[in-house]
Amino acid sequence: MSEEYDFSIIKEDCELLAKRVDVDFFRNRKIMIIGANGLIGGFLADFFNFLNEEYSCKINLVLSSYSERESAKRIRHLLSNENISYFSWDCSNPLDSRTDKHLSGIDDVYFCAGYGQPAKFLKDAIKTTLINIIGVKSILERLSKNEKVNFLFLSSSEVYANPPQECIPTSEEYSGCTSLDNNRACYIQSKKTGEVLCHLYNQMENMNVKSARVALAYGPGVLRSDQRVMQNFIFKANDGAINMLDEGKSIRNYLYISDCAEILINILHKGKHQIYNVGGDSEEIDILDLANKIASTFDVDVIIPPMEDPLEQDIISAPNKVSLDMARYREEFPSYGENIIFLDKGLKKLIKWFKMV
Repeated sequence: MSEEYDFSIIKEDCELLAKRVDVDFFRNRKIMIIGANGLIGGFLADFFNFLNEEYSCKINLVLSSYSERESAKRIRHLLSNENISYFSWDCSNPLDSRTDKHLSGIDDVYFCAGYGQPAKFLKDAIKTTLINIIGVKSILERLSKNEKVNFLFLSSSEVYANPPQECIPTSEEYSGCTSLDNNRACYIQSKKTGEVLCHLYNQMENMNVKSARVALAYGPGVLRSDQRVMQNFIFKANDGAINMLDEGKSIRNYLYISDCAEILINILHKGKHQIYNVGGDSEEIDILDLANKIASTFDVDVIIPPMEDPLEQDIISAPNKVSLDMARYREEFPSYGENIIFLDKGLKKLIKWFKMV
């Protein structure tokens, strides 16, 4: 694992994030991360472990993912630490009693499970659906028996589907509209149902439950098996050229992983609302310009296919423009934005993570 990736980048980002949060708040807490083998869950795991190593916070960290212990590549380097425990859980099935010891005394839970990559969540639509319903309901029901717990569900900006122009940037008030014939409906509708479950459990006095509609988080920590656009462009550029699937007119606004983690931590513990957008709002870019940015780093060409013969159709129903309104978060946390990682720097860090420079 360490031969494939440069973990020094992760440590640098953890150092920066530690300066922007209240480190003392986390001392002696018990924190659980479900989906810890992914990009966001993995970074949160690294960050809380960093607080243990550098600030002696004595956080009891419980990690879980679909993978068996030996196959959890993203977090394997953490699993021998004495303050960290791990269990495998297929979140499309309910928790079993063997996990009771892990759930006892939990302070904070980050539910990061599920596939954020369209190619993966479309491959098994039923499992995708059940993760966000059975998994969320199962753990919330168990946690409701604890004295007090904070729970953050990572939903998705996909719940907005393809909003009309007048609703872009898209605020938390926009409800979205998705046909069941949409090939992404399994992901979109199950995320919405997960949010409903969070809303219902949040009505219990001992439960602080919030949902984060995350969009386009990126950065070091992503695995080579990830199939999202940015990583694909980097791998193609490293191989000699970026072959586009279309003209690249779709517009995106990316959010660097440490900035994403800062937002998630803040809204879970200090947020006044139950649902928040979590996305970039500073650098709008279309997919072709993103390809050109990456291509220039590797000094390769970008090749656009003839439009009468598109190369793939598995991106059907992807939003034309993803742009979240971050006013709710910015109003509550006005210092946000002073230290964010902009796209040019973030791309350099991501490429270095893959050891391609």
